[in-house]
Amino acid sequence: MCWFYDGLPSKTLSALDDLVQKVLLASDFKLKDLVGFRAARKAERLDQSHHTSSRFSADDGWIKSSVEITLSAEGVKHTLERHAPKFEVPRLVHCRPLHVIKAALQESSTKHFHIFPYQEFWEPSPGSPPECIYSELYTSDSFLAEYKKIYANCSRQDSGSHVENVIVAITLWSDLTHLTSFGNASLWPIYLYVGNLSKYIQSKPTANSTYHLAYIPKVS
Repeated sequence: MCWFYDGLPSKTLSALDDLVQKVLLASDFKLKDLVGFRAARKAERLDQSHHTSSRFSADDGWIKSSVEITLSAEGVKHTLERHAPKFEVPRLVHCRPLHVIKAALQESSTKHFHIFPYQEFWEPSPGSPPECIYSELYTSDSFLAEYKKIYANCSRQDSGSHVENVIVAITLWSDLTHLTSFGNASLWPIYLYVGNLSKYIQSKPTANSTYHLAYIPKVS
């Protein structure tokens, strides 16, 4: 119980029961096996283990690739980028953007999507000039300009189709993420968001509005 109440507050009574029932009272538990035990070393061995099943299944649309990046060096000049040395980054896993976008458009959250852009104005006082409000991607000047451009092209190339052409706005984000709670294994995931959804909904974890596009392995 001293171990349970000392340290991080994330321990649960269920975890304490598991420690006693599944570890200390297990038939194959031997105290001498813990001689010389170091948690950091065991976590590193788990990180380096190649026997764990991959979470990036091809059935889920994941593709494994290797990419080359050009390197720079202090004091070394190249007239052309292709003359610079190359470094290969293996084990990069990613999905095709169109595959992710199609999956996003089949989610229940699409009922909250703003397919058609619009402008929003605020009048500070009666009779004063209205001020344009910029708060969402689908109310921005860029979104409106692109929509008008697509609408004009479709009008000139009218093929008799009754399917409306709209914009699916894409925003990307990335940050270093630890893969496990017991070691140091990490990746750089690239997340995709659909900008047609309000930021007030996107910011809610329950909205499930984040889509994994790629995972970049950490290189030394």
